[in-house]
Amino acid sequence: MALAASLRQRLQEIADLSVPGDEQSIRDAERDFGGLAHGTVRAVVRPATVEALVDLVRLARAEGLPLTPRALGYSQSGQSVPIDGLSVDMGAFVGIDASPDDMVARCGSSVSWRQLLAHTAPLGLAPTVMPFNLDLSIGGTLSAGGLGSTSHHHGMAVSSVQSLTVVTGAGEQVVARRDHRADVYDAVLGGIGQFGFICEVELRLRQIKPRTRTFFLLYDDVATLLADERRLMHEPRCTHLEGFASAAVQGLKRGPGGRRMPFARWFYGLHVSTELGPDDDSHAEQCTDGLGYRELVHTEDNESTDYAARYDLRFEMMRATGAWQQPHPWLECMLPMDAAAELIPEVLARLPLVLGDGHRIMPIADVPRPALLMTPARAPMLGLAVLPASIPAAFEAPVMAALREVHGRLVAAGGKRYLSGWLFQPDESAWRTHYGESFELWRARKRELDPDGILQSCLVRAG
Repeated sequence: MALAASLRQRLQEIADLSVPGDEQSIRDAERDFGGLAHGTVRAVVRPATVEALVDLVRLARAEGLPLTPRALGYSQSGQSVPIDGLSVDMGAFVGIDASPDDMVARCGSSVSWRQLLAHTAPLGLAPTVMPFNLDLSIGGTLSAGGLGSTSHHHGMAVSSVQSLTVVTGAGEQVVARRDHRADVYDAVLGGIGQFGFICEVELRLRQIKPRTRTFFLLYDDVATLLADERRLMHEPRCTHLEGFASAAVQGLKRGPGGRRMPFARWFYGLHVSTELGPDDDSHAEQCTDGLGYRELVHTEDNESTDYAARYDLRFEMMRATGAWQQPHPWLECMLPMDAAAELIPEVLARLPLVLGDGHRIMPIADVPRPALLMTPARAPMLGLAVLPASIPAAFEAPVMAALREVHGRLVAAGGKRYLSGWLFQPDESAWRTHYGESFELWRARKRELDPDGILQSCLVRAG
């Protein structure tokens, strides 16, 4: 439904709010990186200040006009795509300031991790947890949780948030911390844009050494990999830890009904990385002592800032081959580690090989985190991520059917979906299962912080 001229005029009268009218902006806002959700955008609006955002929310409440926060549009399941409303472009919130004395960075929500690292690295500092794609926005990442190769020590990126400035769905500007306005802190972080707009955050930083040495290890079985991951969670010299599954295709075998289908023997890899200063070489290998890997495949040194950008080539290839424009049905789930040795081979056997390999198996430290960010009841835990480069349209139906089956199996085993990669339209029953005993608190926070239900998306709809 097109935006009424009178309402467009009222939007344009809000100070420091622009309303781009070009069709390309609207078309871009009607899809996200996942390519599976398609919404209807009445208009794109771009607040330049917190005050403009407050005025926008107040007008939206008065008019019953749905709003959807959007930074860079890297969501996979429609979290940044309106069903039928306004796309709120948060791109003006881009300031950065870092303090080496208190090891904190203050930045706008649309700052990318690449921009933040470029600002902090000359100070010998880095964010405690960064995603593999450094071009994700900080606000978008924190609205999901934020996983990375340092999560085995530091948990999710949301655990490094000291404070955040939010405009709630009630139109209230709030500076929230764990010990002040915890209602906002606990709901907005990991809240996929359903409680308020993240405008600015304060993030704890860590010291970063100039070089990173990585040991590339190969494993025959997932149980040994998981045992080593669990051990390395307590190894301070292991700065980065990244596990994955790798398929060796063995040919075609008969499947149901006699139809032949490709099958694979799965192996497992572990990248163990340690950051090094000028005098650290003699101790680097000690972080792999006693591990049960089959083979040390490769050892490599990089500048630490180059190591952080190691996945750039993957994203460049996706753009060059056209895969960027195809659907990306990414499925991500957090699992209790004690169930993973049985679950992961079962999941891999159910995944069509068109999804590729390199599925991530990432341990996550059990550190304090926002109360409404759901994780498995048992610790330690890990993140399992199925991250195909793309899926051609001809394979979308069988792939989604297989992923839906995998989703059900993971949840039944006590897994909690990482909301960035939910994939399927959840109903109330799915939300009840996800939030468990916290479901009524989650609903109460929605009523309090977004009383008119104006914050909606293709993933989370009104009601």
